[in-house]
Amino acid sequence: MKKVFSLLLCFVLTLGCSFNCFAAEKGGEMKSNNLPHNGAEHFEVEVRSNDDENKERLSEFVTVYGYDYIKGSLKSGSWRNGTSGGSSTSSATLTLNYRHDTTYNTSFTASVSGSYTNGSIIGSQLGVSLGQSNTYSLGTGYTVTVPKNAHYLIKYRPQYYTYTVVETKYMERYNPALGGMERYEVGTKTCYVDVFSHWDFTHVSN
Repeated sequence: MKKVFSLLLCFVLTLGCSFNCFAAEKGGEMKSNNLPHNGAEHFEVEVRSNDDENKERLSEFVTVYGYDYIKGSLKSGSWRNGTSGGSSTSSATLTLNYRHDTTYNTSFTASVSGSYTNGSIIGSQLGVSLGQSNTYSLGTGYTVTVPKNAHYLIKYRPQYYTYTVVETKYMERYNPALGGMERYEVGTKTCYVDVFSHWDFTHVSN
């Protein structure tokens, strides 16, 4: 009788162990289905298309944006005319600097092309207002000695960088099963923004 009872007990324990292992494996499979997915297509097919079943889940999603800023190489704008002068009796010093900020054109426009959603965020990160003009001081500027009987013209131009800005749109929510965020990338937009760097100077004989 004891032998039969022992065999029966072993059978029950074995069955219990097999069931527990299966449940753990199934649990792992279910959890893996909740891992974050990347892509608008998955969000539309797996989440939004089942909105009747997932109304509560959908209501938990919020729209967030991410930004990547890629600085391009330094570029030059067109030359502008500044101060000019000379003397027939002696050499002269010719200067163009901050004292002439209101005399000459010191504006530069943060031109933007391409597409974007949140221009104010992009602009604040780059320190500009997209598509708007701003003035920039000539600073210490440029000084040149003009020989006797010569006449010089100081020229200046803006130097700037074009930033490539990639704006990525996400839908995300906190997923308790993950213990973290469940995020879907649902689209990107790219724009290009000109950002002033400094003034470049030279002089020519005229």
